[in-house]
Amino acid sequence: MRAKNLGSAQKSPESLGDDAYESLIAAITSFQIPTNSIVSENKLAAELGVSRTPVREALKRLEAEGLVKRGSDGRFFVAMLTNKEVDEAIDLLMMLDVYMFQRAAKNLDDSDAKVLKDSAEAMTKAAAAKDRESWSLHDKTFHETIMRAADNAIISEVARITRQRIQRFWARSLQGAHDLDTCSQEHSDICQAIIAQDMRAIKKVSDDHLTHLRSNMHGIVSGMAPFLGT
Repeated sequence: MRAKNLGSAQKSPESLGDDAYESLIAAITSFQIPTNSIVSENKLAAELGVSRTPVREALKRLEAEGLVKRGSDGRFFVAMLTNKEVDEAIDLLMMLDVYMFQRAAKNLDDSDAKVLKDSAEAMTKAAAAKDRESWSLHDKTFHETIMRAADNAIISEVARITRQRIQRFWARSLQGAHDLDTCSQEHSDICQAIIAQDMRAIKKVSDDHLTHLRSNMHGIVSGMAPFLGT
C-alpha cells in the first residue's frame, strides 16, 4: 500500500482515525490491499505516520461496514463477498435507492440537475473509452449529487457503505469492464426519470439497474471463489 504520511502533529485522535479510515478505504477499493490479504496494523501505522490506535479504530469501522473481517487469530483481513452478502446488499439498496431517487426528484435544483446530467454523459464517454477510473469518479459524483439532494444523511451513509462493499469488486472485474456501456445507459435512464420527477419510472429503472448488478455480482463472486478459497 502506498499511503500518504498523515502526520500526527496538532491532530486530534478522532481526526487521525478518520484520516486512517479514508486512506484504508482508498487502498481497499483500489485493490492496493488485495482481497483476503492480512492487514498489518504495525505496517499501516508506519506507512501512515501514526500510532496503532487510529489504525485499529479505522479497522474496527471497516469491520462494521463489512470491508474487513477479523480472523480467529485476531488479525484483520480484507473481506471477500459471498453470494448471500451480495443479495443482502442489493435487497437493501433496492429500498434505499428508490427512496433517495424519488426524494431527490422533489428537491433537485437546476444546478444539481445539470451536475447529474453531466455526470451521466461523462460516464457514457468514459465507458466508450473503456476508462474505468474516470467512469468510477463520475459514478461517485452522480450518486453523491443524488444523496445531497435527497437530504437524509443517515440513509445516504448506509447506501454509500453498502454500495462501496459491492462496487469495489464490480468496478475492477472483467465483467464490470464489459458492462460499462449498459450500466452507463441505466444511469442515464435514472437521471432522466429523476429530472422528469416520474416516480413510477424511477422505481422501475432503479430496480432494473440493481437487478442487473445483482446478476453481475453473482457471476463475479462465483468466478473469484475458486481462486480465493471461499
